[in-house]
Amino acid sequence: MSAYYKEKKRTPTPDARTEPILEILRRLDTSGTGLLQRQRLVKLIHGLVPEMSPQSIEMLMDSSLHADQVNVRYQEFITWLFEGVTALRRPNENLEGSISVATWNVAAVNNNPFEYWLAHDDPSYVNLMIAVETCLASPSEAWDVPVCEIFTEEMFQELKDLMLEHGIHGVKEVEESMWRGPDLRLRDRRVVSEFIKDKSLGSKRLISMPDRITNTVQVVTRAPSEYKPPPACRPSVINNYLGDLSTLEAWWESWKRFMFLESLAVRTQQGVSIRRPCHMLEPIPRSKYPAISEKEERLAIPLQILCQAIFDAILVHLMHYCSPDGTWQVVKSQICDHLYRCKAQRTMEILETKYHTVDVIFLQEVASNFYDFFQRSSLATSFHCVLPSGMDGKRDQNSLLLLSKRFFNDSIEDVTAIIEESMEDGVRLVSSDLVAVAVSSRDQRSYLLASFHGDTAGALTLPLLRALFSCAAKRFPRHVLILGLDANSYEPPKAEQLPFTNLIEARQT
Repeated sequence: MSAYYKEKKRTPTPDARTEPILEILRRLDTSGTGLLQRQRLVKLIHGLVPEMSPQSIEMLMDSSLHADQVNVRYQEFITWLFEGVTALRRPNENLEGSISVATWNVAAVNNNPFEYWLAHDDPSYVNLMIAVETCLASPSEAWDVPVCEIFTEEMFQELKDLMLEHGIHGVKEVEESMWRGPDLRLRDRRVVSEFIKDKSLGSKRLISMPDRITNTVQVVTRAPSEYKPPPACRPSVINNYLGDLSTLEAWWESWKRFMFLESLAVRTQQGVSIRRPCHMLEPIPRSKYPAISEKEERLAIPLQILCQAIFDAILVHLMHYCSPDGTWQVVKSQICDHLYRCKAQRTMEILETKYHTVDVIFLQEVASNFYDFFQRSSLATSFHCVLPSGMDGKRDQNSLLLLSKRFFNDSIEDVTAIIEESMEDGVRLVSSDLVAVAVSSRDQRSYLLASFHGDTAGALTLPLLRALFSCAAKRFPRHVLILGLDANSYEPPKAEQLPFTNLIEARQT
């Protein structure tokens, strides 16, 4: 495989994607000059990505401003390669067998305006973020109060009645052992030190799992229509919710109405389904998340609803504590206007304007309504869109492929099931995380193309690679394998996370 990029007329800046690679190269730069011998770097890159021939790597070096015939300014060159994806162009036609590719984790479900520090001119934003950070880093006794002082006993009883009314099982047991009892004693936990900062709640996915499903629901019209309705958002600080959050009482009324009363039209494998958010939640399997106990697994649905309600209540209270005059909602709205509203449309605009000349586009974490926007875009006439067979409208973390009609013919064979069958015993993929096809180009070259979105810790990445490489060798030996991968590898890794070095070693073997 080879890809070619236009030079960008500025000095590139390293980021989280390039830093692990650069750290390895810095260790080799014993002189500290920022230079590595050209041929040595060619061999290193070829070792990491064998599909890239030494000749194509040298061509990339020649087309950049960061290499001469002897040495390469490796930091600038590696960073330029990553940044160059935004300036991909068609390869020269005389480069036989070349193919241009791009891979992008769209992160359709990531809509939290306060997840990262942003470059924002409004001083109210900076003051708010500093205040929030201070409250979380060094909570005072006045702020770090028991949960029941924010999510009150009265609110719990209302939540309990609603869950029972909607046929959710295990509610009374959750009350006895999780809300009041010794198992989790959620009622009496301190809101920051014992709830927000409790890593075990994160490991058990008791907050992140329901948030993933109900944070931003991509809704559709009940009857076929050209109209694309805006997403439905759970009333929360951490999404694009537009309603009134000026008091905890206003939030709670809206939250109950959304979770238990609103009927949302969502796309499923069978078509359009009408569902309430409280019935969209899924079990948390202990086989995948071993931190969760057997009892918590059995009671996962009502327990998730309770933990989500507590979490959202704490965040509303936190924002009012840090911004008593309510300016935080103005700041939130400004950020959402710039970054998150009309996200699906803007994603399509980027693909249309920046990537329309690419031969293969690998996408991950795509919303279930992506295809609706694709069909109405200019890309529909020039690209095949390959969707997973089990398009997931709840998680909205679908992998898919866009294949240039100019480069590929129509002989597209979905081979996802073949790869899934090759997975090791006891390892199971979520159906929408992988899509793979065997396809021929118009010059009769055969390709095996796959797009994969791994789990947060990267636990499924290596088993997927082993299955994919095995299938490629046994079933598709004459095909060129290209994988667009959201690997979820880490440097340095924390417990249970996939180390970046393990990912590189797996590729080399």
